[in-house]
Amino acid sequence: MKFNRRNLPLNAMRAFEAAARHCHMRRAAEELGVTHGALSRQVKQLEELLGTALFDRSHNRLALTHAGQRLQHSVEQALDLLTTGALYLDPDSIHGDLTIAATPSVSSAWLLPIVGDFAQQYPEINVQLINIAPRTKQIDSQIDVAVCFGPPDPGKRRIEPLFREHYFPVCNPKLLKPGHRIRGPQDLLQYPLLCDRHNNWPRWFKGAGMEETPTYRQLTLEESFLVLAAVKAGYGIALVDRIEMHKELHNGQLVALHEATLPAGEEYFLLTDAGPLSLRAQLFVEYLHAQLERMGVTR
Repeated sequence: MKFNRRNLPLNAMRAFEAAARHCHMRRAAEELGVTHGALSRQVKQLEELLGTALFDRSHNRLALTHAGQRLQHSVEQALDLLTTGALYLDPDSIHGDLTIAATPSVSSAWLLPIVGDFAQQYPEINVQLINIAPRTKQIDSQIDVAVCFGPPDPGKRRIEPLFREHYFPVCNPKLLKPGHRIRGPQDLLQYPLLCDRHNNWPRWFKGAGMEETPTYRQLTLEESFLVLAAVKAGYGIALVDRIEMHKELHNGQLVALHEATLPAGEEYFLLTDAGPLSLRAQLFVEYLHAQLERMGVTR
């Protein structure tokens, strides 16, 4: 059957999404306020319309097939989009303040555009972006959402792992000498290497297969956001994470020079209230996850 907006089985899709999330028909039926039999029939009818099995029902258990997994992802995104759109129609429900915290390097490298776009999309929300230091343990209770480098003390709040950075060398292509190709880590030594006070280059060279740390020219800057500015300006080669320079790598302003990566010593975490989030915080957390997924950032 060819689907279009006129014949799309929305009720069956909603029933399927609940069943897929719980992998249990009875619990899904209870959530939607329908009988077990009614929900099962809707899911079965959807499978018949699609001409494929969405669930594996063998061994007295319910599990998604590969087709079911793909459909679950699409239906969840669609329902989230519909929910967000409906909420946006009622500005009074989201009016108020939202305080977001992050380290300066995170804010300057990739979070600011996300926060800025979010603020434009939801002008009823008064957004404030403030700084916290890396590895901060005590997060002020007035902060609604915090992107933390290193796990904070949760107290009565909720911590969610976001991702771990993996550093690799990049540079402005204008820095490279004409005709010179980077074939191995030793070829980087012909250029100045940019580093912050942590200097991850010795660890990267070791991970890239060089038994001894080579001698290299370096330009040391106090903060990592200065290193990011310097590499974009063409002052040398820097170790960066893909999310930090997603836009620059995509548009060719920067180029990756070697496939070897160095995992960061700490992960990034998302800190929010443990109980039900305010609608403002909920909207931002969902928007943040969607943007990270768009950039290919995974745990």
